[in-house]
Amino acid sequence: MSSTIQTASVQAALGRCLRSPYLAVDESRRGQVQSELDAARQLYEQALASFTEDDEATGLKQIWGAVYRSARALAYKAGYRVDQLECLETVLRVHYSAIGDEEIAEMRRAQELVGTRDVAIARARTFMEKVASLV
Repeated sequence: MSSTIQTASVQAALGRCLRSPYLAVDESRRGQVQSELDAARQLYEQALASFTEDDEATGLKQIWGAVYRSARALAYKAGYRVDQLECLETVLRVHYSAIGDEEIAEMRRAQELVGTRDVAIARARTFMEKVASLV
């Protein structure tokens, strides 16, 4: 797909999300970016502890939480309240060119609780570092 068509498609998806109950412009969220990043870091640390205790299921869920909260911090930075993964992905695509298909796919894999603990930890660490570079 050409980049012009892809851009138009992503912009159309943003419009659909903004007309839905799942995404709204909310400038007040900009003040919550750091608290989202802190929550993501806390979930990541909790996941490491869960994995150390051989509680893989909990660790994978916490890794997903860390990735989600990191991504949501970017949506907050862009001035949105977001309540759905698809709309969150759309915001990331529209506002952050550094977040591409690969990062979105990794986010989805985290949500699906796919992979070993080492893969999950690396996935979250890489995603969180990318987000930190954009904040």
